Amino acid sequence: TAQDVADVLRSGWITSGPKVLEFEACLSEYCGGRPVRALASGTGALEIALAVAGVGAGDEVITTPLSWVATANVVLRAGARVVFVDVDPATRNIDLGRVEQAITPRTRALLPVDLAGLPVDRDRLYDIARRHRLRVIEDAAQSMGANVQGWGDGNSGPLSGVLS
Repeated sequence: TAQDVADVLRSGWITSGPKVLEFEACLSEYCGGRPVRALASGTGALEIALAVAGVGAGDEVITTPLSWVATANVVLRAGARVVFVDVDPATRNIDLGRVEQAITPRTRALLPVDLAGLPVDRDRLYDIARRHRLRVIEDAAQSMGANVQGWGDGNSGPLSGVLS
């Protein structure tokens, strides 16, 4: 509510503090009890996720070209190479039928972006990742709360639910 916003502004806690802790606790519960940390930007969240996944110089990350520039920029900032895989014309999400053709020995992660609220096919995505021993970093900023085939965004994988 407007009163809640005013209370936060008067509290002196703008980007951290008790309301952020409350938000993280609620989001953690929503995500099945997984640890959740709110950050100032999705770009920062993606940077941290790539670091946690060990992505660095000489690595490759497969992602979609149909996204905000930050998706590719964080991969470059990590020192890795961006490998774009075109989108499926029906879903506008990364074309999972083309992902395996792009995988090389240097590929370390898949970074799908759920566009306009439509999550990528998680069953197929994680099958590809398992078979090739790749990390998945889900950019689910546009699909928070969506559920497809029993996969709820933010609940899928070891580094899932990264918001941007």
